Amino acid sequence: MTSQPKPPRIKFCGFTRQQDLAEAIDLQVDAIGLNFYPKSKRYVEPLIAKRLSSLVQGCCMRVGIFVDSTPEQIDRVLSVCPLDAIQLHGQESVEWLMEFENSTYWPGLPILKALAYRGPLDDPDWTSWVQESSHEHSSVIGMLVDAYDPIEKGGTGKRANWGLLRPRPLSFLKADGSNVPLLLAGGLDPSNLAEALELVEPNGIDVASGIESSPGIKDPVKMKSMVQAVRNYETSR
Repeated sequence: MTSQPKPPRIKFCGFTRQQDLAEAIDLQVDAIGLNFYPKSKRYVEPLIAKRLSSLVQGCCMRVGIFVDSTPEQIDRVLSVCPLDAIQLHGQESVEWLMEFENSTYWPGLPILKALAYRGPLDDPDWTSWVQESSHEHSSVIGMLVDAYDPIEKGGTGKRANWGLLRPRPLSFLKADGSNVPLLLAGGLDPSNLAEALELVEPNGIDVASGIESSPGIKDPVKMKSMVQAVRNYETSR
C-alpha cells in the first residue's frame, strides 16, 4: 500500500521588511527565504537579515539564498545571521558541495538546490544532484525547479515549463526510483497556483514575485491568497 502524498509545503522568499514577515508568520508558512545574493533586487545585508531571522525563529524554517558563493562567504553570513537551511541558486556543482562539506566552514545545515529545467539539456545537472540527495547521509533535502533566465537568478516572475515535469523526467528520480522532494518555483501567483499544483504535484512551492507589489515588498492580500489556494488544494485531494 502506498502512502498518501504529503501536502505541498509553502516557502515565501525574498523578505526585506519586518511587517511582511509578521504577515507570513500569521499565515503559518513553512519556510521563509532571505536573499544574500548582492545582485538581487531582494538582497538583504546580514545585519538586517539577523533582525528578520530573529522574528521567525521557532516559527518556520529560515532559508538563506546564496548564488555561487564561496564557503567563506557563506560562513561570514552565518556568523551574523542564524539560518536553518541553505538554498544554492547558482552554478554550484556536486563537487562544489563536497568541497564545502569537507571545509572548515561547513555548518552542517540542510541544503536545497535550485535548478532550471528546459528538457534533456539540463538532465546531467539534475541527475548529479538528485543522485547526491539519494545518499543516506546527504545534506541535500530537496530540489527546487525554477524558470530559466540567462542573467537573473530566481525571482524573475517567469513561469517554469510545467509540462516538462509531468510525468517526472528520469533525471528527477532517485537511485531507488522514488521522486526527489521537489519545490516548484517560477511565475507562481494566486491565479495559476491551483493549475500548477494539479499538474506538477510538487512537494512544496517557492514564491517571491507572485506575492509582491514590487521587488522585496510583499502584498498581504497576495500572500493570503497563495496560502488559501494551497489549503484548498489540500482539502480537495
